[in-house]
Amino acid sequence: MKHSKPKTYEADFRGKKVRVTVPGRHQTVAYSDETWQVLPDNLSPQAVAAVVSCLRTNATNNSDVDRQVHWFAEELTKLVGGHEGHARLMKELGL
Repeated sequence: MKHSKPKTYEADFRGKKVRVTVPGRHQTVAYSDETWQVLPDNLSPQAVAAVVSCLRTNATNNSDVDRQVHWFAEELTKLVGGHEGHARLMKELGL
């Protein structure tokens, strides 16, 4: 039985080039603690607040996807000091 190679893309991780596997359509992506640790190295609190703002203003026709996006926005909000910190950053950004 012949297996095809998984699709990958190149990404920067802590100054190094790495290959990352593109998840399949229904494949769940597992996030490690390290995933959350690299966000502050690559995104300012202001950028995180802007991303959260975008995530909160969009909806899809799939309630499961909307639930997952809402969860992700809440997790990102925790990184910037919760809802109070997010509100402060949003005001600072004029959003």
